[in-house]
Amino acid sequence: MILSRKTHLLVLTTITSILTTVSGGAQTCTPPPGFIDSPHPPVAATEQLVAHTEEITVAHPLVQVLETNAKVSLKDGIHKAGSLPGVTGEYPLGNIPFPTPGARRIVCLSDGSTLQEQSLQEEHTSTFYRFRYIVWNYTSPQARPIEYGVGEFRDTQIDASHTHIVWTYSFKLKDNKFPDYLGAFGRYLFRVGFLDRDYAAMMRATLRAN
Repeated sequence: MILSRKTHLLVLTTITSILTTVSGGAQTCTPPPGFIDSPHPPVAATEQLVAHTEEITVAHPLVQVLETNAKVSLKDGIHKAGSLPGVTGEYPLGNIPFPTPGARRIVCLSDGSTLQEQSLQEEHTSTFYRFRYIVWNYTSPQARPIEYGVGEFRDTQIDASHTHIVWTYSFKLKDNKFPDYLGAFGRYLFRVGFLDRDYAAMMRATLRAN
């Protein structure tokens, strides 16, 4: 049977619609099988963490920066870079909205993995904003050596139309996994091989979107 051009286009449109629907459904964020909502791990001393900081000054007052960020979902706010997976959705755990301290959620990533996140602290004045959070329960193979991560944003309005944003991310590695069982040298390898490369690229791309 030979399909007419009109019928052929109709078939292609239908297939595209089905694939789009399936793809959208695949990105629905739900707890992974066997998920147990447990308390976040205690945060270790600074010297036990591996940290990286990125900063940028944007041509917006603090109030505008915060209003813009509040309207952007995590999926659209975090910009994929390098080999890191992107964010596809989030699943709230409880009724406390982010970034209110105590708020918890599951974050789904484009490689099919998930992580758990909780807001730890939030401070806000007319010229300064601080948000601190912890991330753990990674299921991505890339995060196998990571026990948890702690992120912190410090936004300071430096004049009427400019805000300086400092984003620091610190990781606690698993003691019994490579590279942390190598001690300080293992943490150095983690920093130069991952944190200062792919993760730093993601942080810069995210900040430049402000």
